[in-house]
Amino acid sequence: MSSGGSLSFAQVTPVGRSAITTLVLVGEQVAEVVSSYFQPLGNKTLTDYPLRRIVFGKWIHPDGTFEELVVSRVADHQLEIHCHGGMVAVEAVAASLVKSGAKQLNWKELDQLQFGAELPYWKQAEQLLPQTTTTLSTQLVMEHAQGEVEQILQQVAKFKEAGQTQEVRQILKPYEGASQRGRHLIEPWNVVIAGKPNAGKSSLMNQLVGYQRAIVNQQPGTTRDVLRAQTVIHGWPVEFVDTAGLRQGEDAVEVAGVEMAKGQLSQADLVLWIHDLTDPWEAGRIEQIPHQQMLVIGNKADLTTEVPDWAQLVVSAQTSAGIDSLLELILETLVPGFGNPDFKVLFSEAMETKMREISI
Repeated sequence: MSSGGSLSFAQVTPVGRSAITTLVLVGEQVAEVVSSYFQPLGNKTLTDYPLRRIVFGKWIHPDGTFEELVVSRVADHQLEIHCHGGMVAVEAVAASLVKSGAKQLNWKELDQLQFGAELPYWKQAEQLLPQTTTTLSTQLVMEHAQGEVEQILQQVAKFKEAGQTQEVRQILKPYEGASQRGRHLIEPWNVVIAGKPNAGKSSLMNQLVGYQRAIVNQQPGTTRDVLRAQTVIHGWPVEFVDTAGLRQGEDAVEVAGVEMAKGQLSQADLVLWIHDLTDPWEAGRIEQIPHQQMLVIGNKADLTTEVPDWAQLVVSAQTSAGIDSLLELILETLVPGFGNPDFKVLFSEAMETKMREISI
């Protein structure tokens, strides 16, 4: 059997049962090693086919059993195997490669082997694909993985070479702050729901996420721990954090819950301060909250017709009135300009820094 030498391979599709599994192989002897197991359908050998040609055939195991699969040489020293996704089939193909001296890596290690420690931006974006959880995040990551940003930089380089600095700034301006937006397509925004006890915070969180995550009770101080629930607003992942009502606790457990709530406020991307519309307004309470991003929401609109000037929006967690408007307001606050034609994201702080330096 041929020696794999410096041949390495990795599974680039998620590990586990699936319809199709893809293995990527890299090394000078990749065609030789694979040809010792793979028999194309017909009289040709694998190397008789041109690069990037999809070739169907059989992978013959040492015991005479075989797998039907597809092989494609994507470059002189790189090859892809697309086989049945069952774990037994994948392990059998991998075992054959290892027996021939190939080294099995994880997919990130294989990328580093090919590109070195500093991956190109498009490859960094591609590595984020398994972490995307929404259609929007997957779509944008794929666009960046296909070289969208590199094409922009090529365009910018031409303008800069021609001395057209105004055009350069105009192209790059939408990318200011874009890496933070990109980060929150992968990691959810952290939105903390705070307020006095019995303001309807838990009921509101249940409405925002669309299911009963928190226990609701008329007794003040029901929520004593930090409760988390995730949802998606127009493709953006958001994690709501329901906290204990901020007041002087009546027992040790409630006091601990209040302290945890205060800790969550400092970590929030946005604070929703919920106030019961049937209670007198206390402006001093929110002045004690050390947070710049805050929305003051009046709750229990089903119990009063008052629309006070201190509330940025009034809702009813009981009837769900105003909940859709609140979701829109949350997104507008977290991601201003989303939906505009020139809205941009980046998936690397280093790329944003590079663009900033180019525009100077």
